[in-house]
Amino acid sequence: MTQIRSLAGLILLLPISSITACELGLGEESHTVGGNKSGPVWNWQIYQSAPYNPPELDINSNGEPLSEGLLLFTPSNFRPINSVKESAPLIMTDQGQLVWNGPSGNMTNLRATMYQGSPVLTYWSGVSTEGGNVGHGYGSVTFLDTSYKEIITLCPKLGLVVPEGKEYPCEADFHESFVTDRNTLLVSAYNATPADLSVIGGPRQGWIFDCLVFEIDPKSQEILFRWSAIEHVPISQTKYPLQGSGNKTVPFDYFHINSIVNVGNSFLVNSRHTWSTYLVSAKGEIQWTLQGYTGSDFGSLPDEGRFKWQHHAIARNVTESSISISYFNNFASAPDNGSRPSHGLELQLSLPPDKSRSPQVVQYLFDPTEPIYDESQGSMQILGNRHVFLDFGQIPIMKEFSPGYPSSSAARWTARFGQDNRVQSYRGFKQQWHATPYYRPSLVVKQNETANGCATGYVSWNGATDVTAWEIWEGSNQKHLSKTGRIYRRGFETKFSIKKTCAQAVALECEKVVRKSNVACAS
Repeated sequence: MTQIRSLAGLILLLPISSITACELGLGEESHTVGGNKSGPVWNWQIYQSAPYNPPELDINSNGEPLSEGLLLFTPSNFRPINSVKESAPLIMTDQGQLVWNGPSGNMTNLRATMYQGSPVLTYWSGVSTEGGNVGHGYGSVTFLDTSYKEIITLCPKLGLVVPEGKEYPCEADFHESFVTDRNTLLVSAYNATPADLSVIGGPRQGWIFDCLVFEIDPKSQEILFRWSAIEHVPISQTKYPLQGSGNKTVPFDYFHINSIVNVGNSFLVNSRHTWSTYLVSAKGEIQWTLQGYTGSDFGSLPDEGRFKWQHHAIARNVTESSISISYFNNFASAPDNGSRPSHGLELQLSLPPDKSRSPQVVQYLFDPTEPIYDESQGSMQILGNRHVFLDFGQIPIMKEFSPGYPSSSAARWTARFGQDNRVQSYRGFKQQWHATPYYRPSLVVKQNETANGCATGYVSWNGATDVTAWEIWEGSNQKHLSKTGRIYRRGFETKFSIKKTCAQAVALECEKVVRKSNVACAS
């Protein structure tokens, strides 16, 4: 017998067997952490039942309520130095628990969207270029349904000219892969093109990257629309320095397209290097231009409404008389760093354009406790409750804010997933996503971890969002199992004790049996 003090302070005499017995328990969250934050590779999570190694998020929160949703982002090495344990598209909770780990590789622009009336995940995968063709991509766009089955892989051949005569099997650029409300896909592309650069002090027989917009039917892969920047926007509008480029080996990236969305039958096209956003008609004509300093067709911008080197222009609240556009306003490039922190910006414009009615700032969001100067990439998302979610691109930080203007305030929530300028995520989102994988859960059983004769089970189901509990079956061999109880689902991987040698876990969504794991036995 042994003594145990109860919660009421009474001394209870219990048989030793009742203490050392292998109780199933309620289930425990299970992962360990590899690496360290000051080492060459950022901390990563390690599981027993799955081979994934997502980053250990370094989270700070002020305790105020957050918007509902999951984090969708794509951590990868920013420089050719190994700084992440695994590059893959990820879905995680805002508490740092893994939900889904996609395939390893060079992926960007993971997001949840609708296609033909059903929720899907889309992401780009392929080659991100270096050298004279730095900052572009050649790849494909993948569509997954809510069981993670691949329903479409769009691998467009667009007839592009690539520096040094290189060829790629798929030619969609990584900057944009946007599913429209008419079930088409908008992608960007970069085409090396001869051009006269004398207007900016370059050679008459020079070369540029012509930025292209394509609207494509995902199923048939038919090209429905094509737009060329150089056919409509003169090189003289660029704000980017020539810096020795402009030849066939290193074409001049005068425009640098980085986002495209449809606005009805028109297209909102964003150019980082002209500091401009263009509304392009279905016939390819520019209907109006918003320039980040002059305002162009819309008149002068207020000081806090100015933007440059901006990313992720998204149209909102479109009516006949007005439109709002949100940006991740980098406001940072080598000559500008330190002049103004990168921030989220939302502008309201009057329609039709009128230079006498200046754009108005709706939101201007940055964290004064942590100013960030981000030269490249980034995204701004306005959530359903008007909270704002910012991803800082080449700086591996995500933040959630309350709505903010005229004065910004510290973020409600911040997560870091790497070291500055070593780990990146081109964009990041916080979205609703519900999925039940087509593949079964994974269970591993290990013997004698606690030296009490018990075995320990570890169960996970990569991508399952709605599992609430696991029903546990045990037995002395794989063919003879009996139900022994139920445990709560705890994070990505749940740990529990078993008395027998073999076990199986059954996934439950509330009381509904969803799928059985493999049967695992301790070795």
